[in-house]
Amino acid sequence: MRMRIAHHTMNLDGMVTFYVDLLGLRLKSVFKSETGYEGVIFCDDSDTWEIEFTTSEDLPKCCSDEDDLIILYFDSMAVYNSTIERVSQLRHLEFAPRNPYWEERGRLFKDPDGNRVVIVKPVLNEEDGQ
Repeated sequence: MRMRIAHHTMNLDGMVTFYVDLLGLRLKSVFKSETGYEGVIFCDDSDTWEIEFTTSEDLPKCCSDEDDLIILYFDSMAVYNSTIERVSQLRHLEFAPRNPYWEERGRLFKDPDGNRVVIVKPVLNEEDGQ
C-alpha cells in the first residue's frame, strides 16, 4: 500500500523551499494539468508515501486546528540536528504543541501555509548510540 496526502496552496515555491530545501524531502514530481491545476509531489527515500501540494485559480479553503499535524520521523540524529538547524536559521515559526506528547519528542514548526509540522527526534538504540 502507498499513501498520498494532497493539500491546496497558493505558494508552491514556498512549499518546495520548506519541504525539499529545509526538511530534505525528495521532489518526486512537478505537474501542470489541462484542468488548471499545477502541483508538486514530495516523498522520502522509501517512496511509500507522498505529500502533494496543488494550486489553481481557486483560493484554498483550509481549516485546521492545533491537533492537525504533519509528523516526520527521522532515523538519524545527525540528519535531525542539521534539519532543525536549517529550519531554525530561516526563522520558520516554531510553536508549542497542544499535545505535550509531541513537545517531548521533537520540534514543531509551521510551513509557509501555516500547516503544523513535527520533526521527531530519532529513538536512540542504547547499544550503538544510534
